[in-house]
Amino acid sequence: MELSQRLRIVGDFVTQKTVADIGTDHAYVPIYLHKKGTVQKIIACDINQKPLEKAQQNIEAYHAENSIITRLGNGLQPLKPNEVDTIIISGMGGKLIIELLEQSQEVVNTTKEFVLCPHLDVPAVRKYLHKIEYCIAEEKMILEEDIFYTILRATKGKQKYNKEIEYIFGKILLDNKDAVLKQFISNEKNRLQNIQKQLYDKKTEQSQKRLQEILQYQKLVEEAEEWLYCVEKS
Repeated sequence: MELSQRLRIVGDFVTQKTVADIGTDHAYVPIYLHKKGTVQKIIACDINQKPLEKAQQNIEAYHAENSIITRLGNGLQPLKPNEVDTIIISGMGGKLIIELLEQSQEVVNTTKEFVLCPHLDVPAVRKYLHKIEYCIAEEKMILEEDIFYTILRATKGKQKYNKEIEYIFGKILLDNKDAVLKQFISNEKNRLQNIQKQLYDKKTEQSQKRLQEILQYQKLVEEAEEWLYCVEKS
């Protein structure tokens, strides 16, 4: 079974022994964890029957029935409080991830660790984790098939960032002067310049409002760039 870099990192971020994979699709991450031998129980959940049937076939093909079970249901609803210590949610937008967590607060409150890979609205996910008193313990950004992905691991505890750019681009990534984040920032600068050229030629109220939003975001991008490339004083 060939696993993408993104899904492999998601699996490698797991530190607990009991795990639920939400939106498991074909159960690639649960099977990867089973093969690693680092977990005892995995609950593979999906809202759709057909992917779950394929997941079950894959689980049986890898003789993983003793450690992986499948459950049909929406989000975290198939889970009970205290049933797992780690919850994985990957392959969804950030707003949907937040919505699923909000719908199952009892399960969320008894979870020690979240491993999340939101495809959109990553800053909103960071803010929400802090809101429900989870610390962002680990982050990694990758570029896979021309798409930037952020994978993060959160554990119980109070944490709050001081600057907006820490939520937008990730404090851990900024502090580590992450090479992929540098590439993302460079891409954002070019993208924003192209958008500005288009908006400057338009005189509508809506285009001018959008231009101001772009200019504000550009300042944050430049601030992040300074953080990434600054030389620390000895």
